Amino acid sequence: MKSAWLLEFHRQWQRARGGRPAAGDTPFSRDWRKLLEDAGISAAEDIKHAEREAESLEAQGHLKLSHYRHRLIQRVRLPVAKEAWLRGLFHSDDPVVLRQRALEAVGAARAKGHPLYPDLWGQWCSSLADTFAAGRNQRPLLWRQPDNLKDLLSLVYELTAREWPPHTLVRDADVALGQPTKIIERLRHAVEAALTQLFQRGTTLEALNIVTANSRLLFDGPLTLHFADGSADVSGHLRHGDFVTAADLARAVRVTTTASRILSIENSKTTFRNLAAQNDARDTLLVATSFPTQAVRLLLEKLPLELPHFHFGDTDPAGYFILTKLREVCPRSVAAWQMDWSDKPDSPPLTAYDRRVLERLLTAPNMEDIRPDLHRMFVAGSKGEFEQESRPALLLP
Repeated sequence: MKSAWLLEFHRQWQRARGGRPAAGDTPFSRDWRKLLEDAGISAAEDIKHAEREAESLEAQGHLKLSHYRHRLIQRVRLPVAKEAWLRGLFHSDDPVVLRQRALEAVGAARAKGHPLYPDLWGQWCSSLADTFAAGRNQRPLLWRQPDNLKDLLSLVYELTAREWPPHTLVRDADVALGQPTKIIERLRHAVEAALTQLFQRGTTLEALNIVTANSRLLFDGPLTLHFADGSADVSGHLRHGDFVTAADLARAVRVTTTASRILSIENSKTTFRNLAAQNDARDTLLVATSFPTQAVRLLLEKLPLELPHFHFGDTDPAGYFILTKLREVCPRSVAAWQMDWSDKPDSPPLTAYDRRVLERLLTAPNMEDIRPDLHRMFVAGSKGEFEQESRPALLLP
């Protein structure tokens, strides 16, 4: 059994240096008295025993000790050349080996290619390889966890290597991929962070047509859910946003509102809040949505069909893609609001993913009214003035 002070010394070294793929350039050093205190060693007999152990390890050439004039140990040092000895003593993972395994996993993923997004996949894998080679991580992908890295790369590949049918349930996606039930839900945040890296913009599972359970919807305005037992749930007068869940919307037999229009808004953090602050007349039902979730679809299906529906989103390919998805699932027509594309001299160029989406939108039958804007963007080769937040002060329709 290894002594408590040596266990504590290894723990502190591991936290400070043990995870680095390169050895330190100076000896790792700790104050002896503080080390004993951290290890919970306080009895005189135990301190003497620890001193004898430390002196024995110094005699074997593993550690270096410095002393006060009266020969009491002052500091304990681990020479750089002995870091491998300490790692082996505690069977610690060698970060050099871990990083090499991570680089091999990324290399294998890159060599596999991608059937739908070969350029983006290659760029992402190259970015991961460069980051890992420099000893850094690209969260949620960590070179110190090569097995988890390999699994996550594989899952992202399988999720993006096919076109999912609209409204695919997440657990059906698990089955289609041969994955354990709920694996995609369990890894959802990591998967969506990885998708965002791959596609170079915020990307959710809904963007792949995969519907997750227990979604909820942010809205502002009058809303009443009517249930089969005759009861009703009337939204309160909370301002700047309230939530309703997909479960409650599924239970409702119908949904009513005294508002005269629906306005769905892509940006929930700023644009939605700003427009909700203007909704004093409560004659607009504001709904925050990017790619339509289960909750959004249920609400749109159960609201009266005669309500006009407007949508305000970004005017880059992804923003227009959200519009076409809303039009696909909404039982009423959805009019674009303030979504005219305009050029901008320093605008980001279209990525390979943007071009792929744009090409699909140009031939989408439900985007005929937007086609001139899409064509101008395609010719310019850039996203233009696309962010909602960059628009001047807006008034509700």
